[in-house]
Amino acid sequence: MRSPPGRSVSRPIRITPPLRSPEPPQLPLHRDVLRRWEHLEWWTCTYCDRAFGGMVVPEVDHVRPLAKGGMHEWWNLAPACRDCNRDKADQDASEWLAKTAGQRLTE
Repeated sequence: MRSPPGRSVSRPIRITPPLRSPEPPQLPLHRDVLRRWEHLEWWTCTYCDRAFGGMVVPEVDHVRPLAKGGMHEWWNLAPACRDCNRDKADQDASEWLAKTAGQRLTE
């Protein structure tokens, strides 16, 4: 059946899914973060300034913890020694630094 002149016939809209799913964001891998810092010679703990190597093990710290809404992005990552990273745990860096102000961290 044809529609009268001047009137449009609504047609069903066909929505096709994309051929490929969108690429997931590239999150930095811990090993890549550590290699980048080592290459840039930022090879000391952000918090206690101990040089990495030997008995001082480098770790990737989330300045604002994931548990408190922090993101796993370059701007939220910092090199930290194992002692500082474990002591800081899930606290914000500013909160932890204020709490430990005046205390000397032991190895």
